[in-house]
Amino acid sequence: MYSLLISLGIGLVVGLLLGFLVNVGLGIFLGLFAFFAAFIFFQRFFSKKLQAVFMTANFEIQKQQFDRAIEALKEGYRYNKYAFLVQAQIDTQIGIILYSQKKFGEAYKYLKNSNPRIMMGYLMYIIGCIKNKKTENIDKNIDLLIRFNKKDPFVYSAIAYIYEEELDNRDKALETLTKAAKIMPDNPKIKEHLLAFQNNKEFKMEKYGEQWYQLMLDRKGLSRLQNKMIKNQQKSMGVRNFTR
Repeated sequence: MYSLLISLGIGLVVGLLLGFLVNVGLGIFLGLFAFFAAFIFFQRFFSKKLQAVFMTANFEIQKQQFDRAIEALKEGYRYNKYAFLVQAQIDTQIGIILYSQKKFGEAYKYLKNSNPRIMMGYLMYIIGCIKNKKTENIDKNIDLLIRFNKKDPFVYSAIAYIYEEELDNRDKALETLTKAAKIMPDNPKIKEHLLAFQNNKEFKMEKYGEQWYQLMLDRKGLSRLQNKMIKNQQKSMGVRNFTR
């Protein structure tokens, strides 16, 4: 990582010069200070560069120009050697775009490098592992996702759904919801999901709205969303829906 190496170089030069010209103690102190100051500067500098890349990609997404958004994101690869986790962030965002276009196979190639801090992308990666029957490390992947998103109720509900519906493991689903209830005892969705599960009743994941629909796991839910969007459009246009 070039920013780390350059920062170390700056710290060493400052430390050695001051240690030789003044005294060793001051040289060590100011050398460390120079290292951390330079490292923070470079991280912020390249973080702003990367933010500009994401803003350009987001602008293209808003225009439904998904291919151009992906190309814009790939421009950010140039910063990969200068800052940490650049490729992971870019690959995650590209994977999310491709997943939203239902290009699941292509998306999985990028999501394999996804960053668990980006919750939606890593959830899509976990789903990709299941669909591709690569579940040998699935529990570790899920634990990693939860570790970086401890207080996000959607993560726990989605994982519980995946355990129950995709992996046929109700024990793990219950364990996930119970853990969530301990961490977020006052969260209404978690309480409702856990109660429904304990009473063998269906919990409507569409309560989470757009987050849930992005995963494309529930066709019935997607159909309900489409019907709702049609009704809202008809209402806004002043069109009545006549049923016979």
